[in-house]
Amino acid sequence: MKKMILMLAVVLSLTLSGQTNEDSLAIKKAITDYIEGWATGNVERIQIAVSPELSKRRIAASGEIVYAQDMSRSLLCVSALGNAKGVRMPDLTPGKELVPEIKILDIEGTNASAKTWNAKYGFFDYLHLSKAGGEWMIVNVLWDMSAKTN
Repeated sequence: MKKMILMLAVVLSLTLSGQTNEDSLAIKKAITDYIEGWATGNVERIQIAVSPELSKRRIAASGEIVYAQDMSRSLLCVSALGNAKGVRMPDLTPGKELVPEIKILDIEGTNASAKTWNAKYGFFDYLHLSKAGGEWMIVNVLWDMSAKTN
């Protein structure tokens, strides 16, 4: 019985060691820099938060043709520069600040998954992040407009 309890304690400690509070805070910071950098035209924040190899996609359809709208980090930065004078999307909460909801779905070693949603512009992102050189960066984004209203 003592061996079983000891083995259970070891397994639980290994499971919990993969996600530290420091990692969670760093992941949330990367995601916040990505979203707020885009909304304010702050390319430096985007470049810190997003891998140079970013693949950002949205699946769309035109009639019967289904296609992917792809965006790289450089295109994301160009899009953000246009937002420096104001975001070119409908503001669904006029007069209120952009406050994204961030939910970390999983952290496994140096990889993580998260979801964001914001009421202001009504879109959500599923994000994959990776930790390299001690820093968390977003490497993949799947996004779309949300049906969620609050």
